[in-house]
Amino acid sequence: MKTTFNDDWKMWIQTNLSNGQDKDYIFNLLIAEGYSYHAIKKEMKFEPIPKHEFSEEWLDWIKSNIADGQNKNGLFKVLLNHGYAYDAVREVMQYEPTVPLDELVDPLRAGAENPSTSNTSNLGALFSKSDLFIPNSTRLGTDALAIYSVEEFLNQEECDYMIAAIISELRPSQLSSFESDNTFRTSKTCDLGSLNDSLIQEIDQRICKLLGIDESYSEAIQGQYYEVGQEFKPHTDYFEEHEMASHDNGMGQRTFTVMIYLNSLDEGGVTRFPEVATEFNPKLGMAVIWSSLNLDGSPNSNSLHHAQPVLKGYKAIITKWFRSNSRLDNPPPFLSRQPNDYIPNYTKRGFEKAKLPAPLLKKIQDFYTSNLDSQTDENIPGDFIFNADKKNKKNSILIDLSTELRNEIHRTLKSMMETWCGKALLPTFVYGIRVYKRGAILKCHQDRLETHIISAIINVAQDIDEDWPLSIDDNYYRHHDVILKPGEIIFYEGGRLAHGRPEPLNGDFFANIFCHFKPIDYVPRNVI
Repeated sequence: MKTTFNDDWKMWIQTNLSNGQDKDYIFNLLIAEGYSYHAIKKEMKFEPIPKHEFSEEWLDWIKSNIADGQNKNGLFKVLLNHGYAYDAVREVMQYEPTVPLDELVDPLRAGAENPSTSNTSNLGALFSKSDLFIPNSTRLGTDALAIYSVEEFLNQEECDYMIAAIISELRPSQLSSFESDNTFRTSKTCDLGSLNDSLIQEIDQRICKLLGIDESYSEAIQGQYYEVGQEFKPHTDYFEEHEMASHDNGMGQRTFTVMIYLNSLDEGGVTRFPEVATEFNPKLGMAVIWSSLNLDGSPNSNSLHHAQPVLKGYKAIITKWFRSNSRLDNPPPFLSRQPNDYIPNYTKRGFEKAKLPAPLLKKIQDFYTSNLDSQTDENIPGDFIFNADKKNKKNSILIDLSTELRNEIHRTLKSMMETWCGKALLPTFVYGIRVYKRGAILKCHQDRLETHIISAIINVAQDIDEDWPLSIDDNYYRHHDVILKPGEIIFYEGGRLAHGRPEPLNGDFFANIFCHFKPIDYVPRNVI
């Protein structure tokens, strides 16, 4: 627990107080940053009145965490840290802590592991949790089967590439056990995982990231190709008891399926789930995801599905199955998500370029050139920024901004970014002007879980020999290299999207400003 504030934090507190920012919000944010209650009270000269009424977001958060079997002492501490009265928390949770108050631990701040990441004994429950987070997904409204769809997971170029790869290595599709009906499955298959192709491998990894399951629990990606009249009659993907001996291979039962359509069809080729009266028409790039298991981990017969005959053209899909066991001798956790991965996505892609209004850009650039002499070396723990040239100890410098300029940056960007993400935002941080030096590398990372949710980078000035791109993964886990010129901004979902500058800066300097917000209704999801 931190008890003293450095000058940066003191300035941040005073700036937000001067701006009329909600004092309860500032107090709770500092609690979330690990500062002690009494230290905050002393610095702010303020003590919040304990809250007794819970918002709908907090009530949903409490309900789903309790339903998922999360540690109630930890939940209790999270709510206390966010300013709720002890009696109010006890009443809404119907629970009294089993340890003294001073021994309660906030798992969001303690780096506690998500228990579901190390629990593979109840895989059906893992996937059927109401809070399973798949960005840009739509969930079928039934408890009988956990099934999701994600539109545009693959783009046209990726789909065309995969279709060509499938056609290059087709073989007749097989069944997991003998079937006397030779018309039961009439499609053709391609073992895409054996092609040693970089794009196929990248898409395979993106599918794993989409579900948040470690790759070692998965089978190699497959492609299927259906011509007119071909189908796969109603079947399930899990192995029947008599099939396990020949198909287990130490990896156990099939748990989840991800199927992605590579082309759209107007006639036929529908995937129908008869037990839940749901069907999907083939649509280019759309992923359909379902669990093969019940809540107790037993096979779920409601996952029965029928790839109906193609009536015109052809249908191409890729399929990836996940298993209950890892292929590795020392298996990692089944779920690979970290706390930041559970931050909701607020836009489809997750980032967008824009331009800073010219008057504000001029003010920033004038301030930058006038204050170069006031720069200080920037020291960030953990080699967050380091230099490719180990002899060069100067990675970046910082030019502090005036309070007036900080406020104007936040005010200007707030309305622009609210329009972009569709949420009312609370300002959290505007850092000074960071000036990277030749050879600097910014590690790929996710930003602060509590405060850096909706973010912006303003390119202020640069003297470079070649472009220095920002590396960022979007909400479909697709990689991008984004180039910013002076006066350009990138809006991005900084808390959940991995980003950085992994290549050394080839130039004398690169100056930018980081600005961060959080949605007013943002509450960390089930990550404890």
